[in-house]
This record gives sequence, structure tokens and C-alpha cells, in this order.
Amino acid sequence: MSAGKGRRLLAGSCLAALAAFAQPAFAQNAATPQTGAAPQDSAATTDDQGITDIVVTARYVSENVQDTPIAITAQTSTQLQAANVTQLSTLGAVVPNLFTMPGDSQSAGTPVIGMRGVTQGSTSSLAVPPALAIYTDDIYHSTTAGSELDFTDIDHIEVNRGPQSTLSGNASIAGSIKLYTVDPKGDGSGYLQVVGGSYKKLGISGALDLGLTSNLSMRVSGNFERQDGYGNRLDFSCMMDKLGTPQYKGTLPYFQPDSRNRDCIIGHLGGGTKAVGQVKLLWKPTDKISWLVTARHREEDLEETPEVALFYQTACAAATTVNPSQGIFIATPAIGPAGCTPSTASAAAVHRAAYNTFGITSGSWFITPQRNGGIYDTYATNCRPLLNLQGGGFPAGYPTGYCYDQGKTAHHTLLSSKLNWELTDDINLTWIGGYTNYGNEFTQNGDQSPLGYVVTHFVNTDKQYSSEARLDGKLFDGKLQWVVGGFWLKMNGYQKTHVDFVNIFQNSIIHGINNSKSAFFHLDYNLTDRWRVSGGARYTDSEIIITIDNPQAVSVLVPVTSSTKRPDWLISTDYKITDDIMAYASAASGSRPPGLTTITGTPRQLQATSDEDLISYEAGIKADWFDRKLRTNLTAFYIDYRKLSTAATGIECRNQPGAVATWFSANQNSPEAITICSQFPGAPSPITFTQNVGIPAKVRGFEWDITANPVQGLRIDWTGGYNSYQSGVKTPNTPGYLWPGNYRQPQWNQHADISYEIESPIGSFTPRLDWTWQSLQTYDTTPQAHAPAAKLTIPAYSLFNAQIAYRAPDRGWTATLAVTNLANKWYHYQVMSGVINDQTRVGEPREWTLTIRKNF
Repeated sequence: MSAGKGRRLLAGSCLAALAAFAQPAFAQNAATPQTGAAPQDSAATTDDQGITDIVVTARYVSENVQDTPIAITAQTSTQLQAANVTQLSTLGAVVPNLFTMPGDSQSAGTPVIGMRGVTQGSTSSLAVPPALAIYTDDIYHSTTAGSELDFTDIDHIEVNRGPQSTLSGNASIAGSIKLYTVDPKGDGSGYLQVVGGSYKKLGISGALDLGLTSNLSMRVSGNFERQDGYGNRLDFSCMMDKLGTPQYKGTLPYFQPDSRNRDCIIGHLGGGTKAVGQVKLLWKPTDKISWLVTARHREEDLEETPEVALFYQTACAAATTVNPSQGIFIATPAIGPAGCTPSTASAAAVHRAAYNTFGITSGSWFITPQRNGGIYDTYATNCRPLLNLQGGGFPAGYPTGYCYDQGKTAHHTLLSSKLNWELTDDINLTWIGGYTNYGNEFTQNGDQSPLGYVVTHFVNTDKQYSSEARLDGKLFDGKLQWVVGGFWLKMNGYQKTHVDFVNIFQNSIIHGINNSKSAFFHLDYNLTDRWRVSGGARYTDSEIIITIDNPQAVSVLVPVTSSTKRPDWLISTDYKITDDIMAYASAASGSRPPGLTTITGTPRQLQATSDEDLISYEAGIKADWFDRKLRTNLTAFYIDYRKLSTAATGIECRNQPGAVATWFSANQNSPEAITICSQFPGAPSPITFTQNVGIPAKVRGFEWDITANPVQGLRIDWTGGYNSYQSGVKTPNTPGYLWPGNYRQPQWNQHADISYEIESPIGSFTPRLDWTWQSLQTYDTTPQAHAPAAKLTIPAYSLFNAQIAYRAPDRGWTATLAVTNLANKWYHYQVMSGVINDQTRVGEPREWTLTIRKNF
């Protein structure tokens, strides 16, 4: 795919039509088989019966969320909209111990996810299996790439915390997130919605539910939205003239000759266009058979990920080696600004090239002036100007004088079919088949400067086929409920990457195939009317096959395979203390298949990473009080991480004979490395070798989920979680050790909201306030060696959102005025530190939206 490829026009899908239902609370433990469509939006926060329950399918059958012996958060579309949770990367705001954030520009479409200290990370590599299973309408998303799913037309979402290896497969060691969109009802209902807001935001969405025949219904939905970004791309030379510091631009020309006429703005960050369209057909030829077919397509044409520079060293433009074993270099002579800092030889080469061409190097002048109360702008252009490479230090063919589009595109198609068949009064068949096609294209200008020291361009294409069949039924007068089934998946994908990092460039194509098949069963047995025991197991056979075509570095054209065959298990018990209080306890294994290390120095380094293995113990109590006016769900957990995959950097001896590289613990440039490699024939030739090894660890924590409807119209929610991770490695500066003060994910997260519906003769008005809080998070690049540097620490912070909603007396019209980031706080998600600069992924400033909706 070329850099100048035209953007795709996006078209769309909508917020789900909401059908409230009230289900009797706390039915007995026997679950109801899922024989029809997913339950409709069950949000009802102010009725006289108290808190309305949600039906979930976390354990293959439909059951009340309060009767499910799992730590599970279920949120309807109404609740998610009110909390301003619009996509997966914002879901962590309302789920205890779930840490989510949008991915950086090197992992567009791949959010960072952590659950109870079990982290998925932000990599979009085909060779790394997910740690958390993500589903849309029961179709599994097998790669992390493209997992930034939006919540268009959803009915509800289920977040199952803790390993779901028996229920969702061995790539769900952290848990699972399941999205369910609204199913057809055939009742002629629908809605039309229009949204406007900050930064020229405009959106239109709608849905229509039709009964085509007496047994065939269809739901069509769509959403389209666009918005300008809140950050600006600035023309560096134009800004230097505007600020009265032209000496810092040297002879670098304006990026656009007329940018002065646009206040030096040459583009935006954080906005763009999105669209989703979906059609669902539900056929019920008899009262025992239902067949649901779904076609969904999403297009995105977005501006760049909002990243800004925090720090630059004033760099010298030449360097002479002083001590190669320690990687120390000093400028001789010091070409560059007064007081410039010596750099590594690789960085010095590009500083010298920039100085030879334009008479400038990097420094604090590349940090943009603050606007709107914080830093939201960048001088990055996704371009590298034509450079004078005289003086050497660059590989042959090193590219200069090029540009990539300012933006990122993506498409995602999902086709699925789901059959439910009641074979007998006690046996049901469910079959689910799916096809997904995902692709994206994006660029990272990693140094955030107009000189393009670090530019990477990515193109991902993935196709996936999956099928699942299961039988469920009852025995012994309904005391035993059983489920047995099988799952099959094949994913075929390509990752094409152009990497220009300081004085290195590579063009690589990684081809990956993921084959997985498994068989599973789950049993629930009611010992009494109040006491139930449950258990299940899954056996999984999976493999990942990788080839690498990278002529500038390392090519491995003979497929390399990483495979695993393993069982996982679950046991649990729950007891109804009263009709409104249930206590439960469980133990379950969790697993993550091994991946492959694709960043290699030699072909022999393409090896399997460590698999992951843990046992999780959990106990909880789910209770309703005061005629369901108060709900308190409390959970405590302990995770015994028997094997956690951890990067370990050492060396390989290139002079070692054989087809398999041996990993040695040493620094490539140290005398020790020479000594180690001297044991093999030929001249010692150490090279850096990063391998993934399994280490032990423990995670302890607790969670709470509290809802109160003390009086008619008033609702209060408070959720939160705490997790404490402890590595089993106790020796500092060794792989897996975590120096005190470093964290895998924030230890605490909390969310609270309060709303009150006020009835009046002209309709109801509902003001609402939301508060989200996250504790300190660290991003030190060597957390095994020292406490985190202050610049790589994000202190704890709070965010507030507010809204007021109006609903007409006939409930047909609604209008909602919402403000996010009420205090207009400047905050950021992560800090990335490199050899050129430090930068961060920034969050949104204060924004407002007005949403008008007509239900019919």
C-alpha cells in the first residue's frame, strides 16, 4: 500500500435502540439456555422495583448477572453513553481493575489493556497472542491489531475479570470483554439521532427494526461522525519566525509556503471521520429454531494520534568514540549549539546530517509553545527532508526526502451466523460461524520533530475464520446443567513495516498464521435449592506460524512455528444465603500461548517466547438490600503466576556453530561477552539477543461495585479496584525484577457517578456528574534496575464529566448536553523515552456535545 494512498470515505452506524425490560430478581440458580437473541438494553435506574438486572451469557447460557459466580461487570448502552465510554480504550473508566488507554501512534487501533495486573500491552504483532479475549456478538477477535472496537449500536457489554481459559479459550488469561449489539425485534421501532459539539463535531445515526414476514425480522443501523482534532500540526520554520527566534530554524524551509496565512497550522491531531453500518436478519421458522445473520462494516479515516514532545536534549552534531564498551561518545569538535550534549554514534550521524543540511540540531526549540492551557501541538510532519549524509554513519540506501500521509485509515468487516435449535425439551444446539477482515495503515513520527529522525510506517491486513458448536441441556430433573462444545479458528495476516530509526532502516513483511482448535465442557449441579457446584475444562491445540522477509536486516523465509497443547480447568461453588445474597468461591487456571520474537539480530533468534500459566483464586459476595434499592458486589482475588513471559536481554555468539542460538546473560559491548564467545571456534562475535523467559509472580487485590437507588429518580454508582503485583524475582537488575515504585498497571482505579431525574410538566430533566480516578503509573524503560525517573511517572489524577438530559413527556424526544473533562485538565496516558526525545500520548481537553434523539 503506497504512502500516498487516498483516504477512504467513511459511512455508518448508530447508538442502539433501547428496550428496557424488568426481570424478576434473584431467580434460583438454574440458568436458562440461550435459545434466542441477546437480551435487550436492560437499563432501568429509577423504577419502583429497584435496580434492574442484566442477563449475561458469560458461562454459555443466559443467567442473571447477580446469579453468575464470576466477577463480572455488565453495562448497558445507556449506562456507557452516560459515562462517555464510547470505545474499548475508554472502558477501564467504569470497570474495577481494568486499565485501558488508547494506543500510541506506533500501535494505532491497538489499545493498551491490563486486567488485575495481567497485561496485554500495546503490541500489534501477529506473533504475540492476546492476553484478553475480545468478542463482538460471540465472534472472537484473534489479534490485538484492530481491537480498538467502537460501541456503535450495542445492547450491552460484559467484562469478565480473571482468567476465562475454560470459557473463552487459552488466550484469555486476563479475562474477556464481550460486546453484544441489538438484535432485530420486528416491531417497527427505531430512532434518529443528531450530535454536534466542540471542534466542529457532527454526527448522525439511526436504526430501523422491521418485521419482513411473520417469522423474519431485520434491523438496519448506521452511524457517521466527524470532528476536527484538538491538537495542531505546526510548521516549525513558520513558528520560529512568528516567535522571533529564526536562528533555530537555520535554512529549513517552510513546510507549506503559505502556512503563515493559517497561523502556521498545517494539520490537526485527534480528529477524523468514522462510520459503521450493520444489518441483522433474524429468522424463526419455528418456535424451536432461530437463525441470526449479521453483516457489519466499519471505516475510519482519522487524523494522527495526539502525541507531543516533552523533552529534547540539545544535541551535538558530531561524535568520536571514547569507550565503546560503555557506549560513551563525546563531540570532537562540538559541532552545534553552545552547551550541546554528546550522543551515541548512531544519533550523532543524523544530527550531523541535519547540521550539514540546515545548520540545526535537535533541542528545546522543538517543544511547541503551550496553547489551550496545555501542550497539544507537534512539529512532526511524517516526513524526512532531503539530508546531506556526508560524513557517513548510515547504511547503503538510507532513505531521505520522503513523506507519508498525515493520517491513519482502517477498515473492519464482520460477517457472522448464529443458529439456536431446541432439539428436545432438555437439549439445545448452538452454532456460531464468523468471518472478519481487518486492515489499517498508519505512520509514527517518533521524534516529533520536522527533521524526521524516527519514522515508521505500518500496514496490517488480517483475515479470520472461526466456528463454534455446542450442546447444552439438563439432567436429573434439572439439577444438572451441562454444556459441551468445540471451537476452531484460523487467522491469516500480514504486517508490512517501513522503519527508519535514527541511522537504521528496514522494510519488512511479517506473515503470520494462527491455527487454534479446542474442546470444552462446563457443568452446574444444584446440590440444594441454594447450593450449587460448578466445574469445567478445555483442551486447546494451537500454533502460530511466522515468516519474515526483511532484506535490510534478517529474513526467515522458512516458516517457524510456536505451538502449545494444554488443558485448563475451573471449579467453583456458590450459595444463596438469602434470596438476595449470594456468596461464591472459585479456582481456575489461566494460560497464554507462546508467541515468537520477531525483532531479531540473526535468523536463529526467531524463537518461541515463553508461554504464560497461572492459577487464580477468587471469592465474592453479590447482594441486594432494602428491596433492591442498594446493590453491593464485592470480590477478592489471589493470582499465582507460575510463569509470566518477561523480556531478557543478553547476547548470542554468532561464531557458535549450529542451527539454534544459545542465550547468554551479558552485555554485547562488555568484556564478559567476548570471554563467553571465545569458547566457540573463530573470532568472538557477540550480538544482542532479547529472549522471553517465564518468571513467577503473585497478584493480590479486591474490587467493589456498588449501586444505590435510595429514592425515586436518584442513582449513585461507585466502582473501584486495587491490585498489588509482586515479582518472584528478588535480585535487582535481572529479568523480571521490578524495582519498588514501578508498576505494571495503576494499583487503584475508581469511578463514581450521581444522577437525579426531576419530573416536570414539560418533561423530565436529569443532571449527572461522573468522577474517574487513577493512581500513579510508571513507564521507566529499565524498571528492573532502579526506581522510576520522575519524568517517566504519571501522578494520580481525576477527571470529571457532567451532563443534563431532557426527556419529553411522551418519552419520544430526548436531548442531552454533556461536557467532558469539566476542569479542562491537561493529562496524558503514557511517557515514551528514546535517544532523541521524550514524548507522550495526550488526553482530550474539555469538550461539549449536544445530542438530540427521536425514538419511534
